[in-house]
Amino acid sequence: MRYVQALLCAAGFICSTVQALPEQCLQDPARTQPCPHLIYKQVNTADAQAKAAKQLICVCLSDFADLQLPAATDAQQISKKIRLKSLAAQLNISEQALLQAIRY
Repeated sequence: MRYVQALLCAAGFICSTVQALPEQCLQDPARTQPCPHLIYKQVNTADAQAKAAKQLICVCLSDFADLQLPAATDAQQISKKIRLKSLAAQLNISEQALLQAIRY
């Protein structure tokens, strides 16, 4: 993580913004190897006291490829909904925020 921060600082990004990079990434809890397709993305977060705010998150896109594909059957649609609900609960994020994070 420190390497990414140093690289972003060297590339000319504001270093104080770099400090806001998340330590944890959204990935399948069962992942044991480094993520092959890691991205950083801003998502809207619902704040009860203020207007929608943006948060920078780290996402392992390859872990959510099955959720990005359209369901061909009703069974696949139900399976996707169950997986989405389960992953959102495990990652402590809303289903809407998770879908927003994994969309291109």
